Amino acid sequence: MLLKKTIGTIVAITALALGLAAQDKQKNWKDMAEYDLFMSIQKDTNAATRLTNLDKWKSAYPQSEYADVRMQAYLITYQQLMKHREAFDTAIEILKTDPNNQASLQEILGYIRALIPAQPNAALSPQNKADLDTAGKTSAYVLSNIDTVYAADKKPQGVTDAQWAQAKPAMKNFAQWTLGWIAMVEKDSPKAESELSKTLEMDPTNAVASQQLATVLLGQQKEHPDKTPLALFEYARVASYDGPNALPAAQRQQLDAFLTKAYTTYHGSAQGLDQLKATAKTNALPPAGFKIDSVVDIAKKKADEEDAAAKANPMLALWRSIKMELSGDNGPAYYESSVKDAGLPGNVNGVMKFKGKLISTTPETRPKELKLAVENPEVADVTLKLEEPLPGKMDPGGEIEFSGTAKGYTKEPFMLTFEVDKDDISGWTGKGPAGAGRAGGKKAAPKKKE
Repeated sequence: MLLKKTIGTIVAITALALGLAAQDKQKNWKDMAEYDLFMSIQKDTNAATRLTNLDKWKSAYPQSEYADVRMQAYLITYQQLMKHREAFDTAIEILKTDPNNQASLQEILGYIRALIPAQPNAALSPQNKADLDTAGKTSAYVLSNIDTVYAADKKPQGVTDAQWAQAKPAMKNFAQWTLGWIAMVEKDSPKAESELSKTLEMDPTNAVASQQLATVLLGQQKEHPDKTPLALFEYARVASYDGPNALPAAQRQQLDAFLTKAYTTYHGSAQGLDQLKATAKTNALPPAGFKIDSVVDIAKKKADEEDAAAKANPMLALWRSIKMELSGDNGPAYYESSVKDAGLPGNVNGVMKFKGKLISTTPETRPKELKLAVENPEVADVTLKLEEPLPGKMDPGGEIEFSGTAKGYTKEPFMLTFEVDKDDISGWTGKGPAGAGRAGGKKAAPKKKE
């Protein structure tokens, strides 16, 4: 884990400070007994016995000129014994007179988490709140004074130049991350979102921060639904990212399963999920203009498109609405209650006639039945039945307009049947056979002989 790795680096550097410079010419030991006690402390590699001797030193020489050295020894000993309450308080005292003391800064930033209840919903005690306030101020100080804190003359004895150079950006990133974590603990979601986003800008490899940001964003979805796509992006980040400081594979797999469920619930399908993962794998934060359409967005977009289509072609919109109802689970009931024996389109929404492409006629000449395609120009979905035949013959593909009375329908394949009068059909171009007159009409006059 990145947290353990960072703290480990901090403590390793801090521990080197145990080689204390006790030969300051401006200070004096009260007597040889104090000096001997200090030397035994400095040489003792057992933190428990060293702590006992430190207490003896403090008790016997409370006003020692080396009280500051003793305080440093206490800090390191408490750290080695994992007594972080005592170490934290000792660090606070050291920083009062030495605000750039690396060991103390590192203790406060590195181990504030050990002093706060692990349960997310646990109530914070006054001591917890005070500790968080201290850690927040310390983090802000480090960020504002990082060059001073890590100046060359501040490098502890025994720390190499390479270690010191590596510690500076690590500490800066860690201070920023701590601000985000504190805001999470204090349930200040807007601030946590801001600070964790800054954390990822500084260190895109921090997968734990990405996961924390995802949690913060998702927690705001009720009041701010627009945060949900951003949360999904961060979940895609931690599930897909496998570079330095990535989460363990098993954890990424669990998060991937959660992401898939959350994404399909929000979007309505898994469409676009693979692209989201690919983008998040190479970006710790979403690109400008990032958006995922929700099922509500998609429904609204569809409704807007349908509304625009209805305004552009009210006839087709009316037909589609009737067809959609008849094709649904309640199609037969809808037909019986609202369509059967109805004169359609009946001037609904100003539509006087339906329009369709001629698919076939029965019979081919002087037909009494036409099949038309209203919606899909290749598939018949209307049958027109006439009492009297239409004249002549018309090739398929022509456009026919009609109104009539609905007399039957089938759901699969869809077909709506109308009874129509010849006068209610327009667009028919068939003509009677050459030389044939209309029934009851006059015969053609004979040609004159020359």
